[in-house]
Amino acid sequence: MSNLQNKSGINLTSARLLYDKAFFPPVAHCSYYACYQMFKHLWLYKMNKTQAELDVLNHQKREGSHEVLINEILKFIKNSEKINRHDDFRALNTDILLLKKLRTKADYDDSDFDSSSSAKAISLSDEIIPLLKKYQ
Repeated sequence: MSNLQNKSGINLTSARLLYDKAFFPPVAHCSYYACYQMFKHLWLYKMNKTQAELDVLNHQKREGSHEVLINEILKFIKNSEKINRHDDFRALNTDILLLKKLRTKADYDDSDFDSSSSAKAISLSDEIIPLLKKYQ
């Protein structure tokens, strides 16, 4: 198990604990980063890429670092030999964008972030992580 996989598990557990204690806004943050760390794990260990290569791509594409990594992993999944790769690609693409929006709302918006939004964040991460694990 890589350190990123371990951190992902810790973040997911943290999200659930925060939810149980009604600390709703950080649930989205932990849920999102649990997924992001799995994306990064695939980049480093399945695709055998480096942080330096990701940094170059970030500079070339002039996009946010998270968008670049997520798009590269989605492309990797779409081009894989797995039977359900197209369905997985669509589900991951949709779910990670929704989760990222929830995290942005929780972290930056001057609005309420309630139990329903937090539960949705956990639900999305519960969908995303198993799909990513299929491509390890």
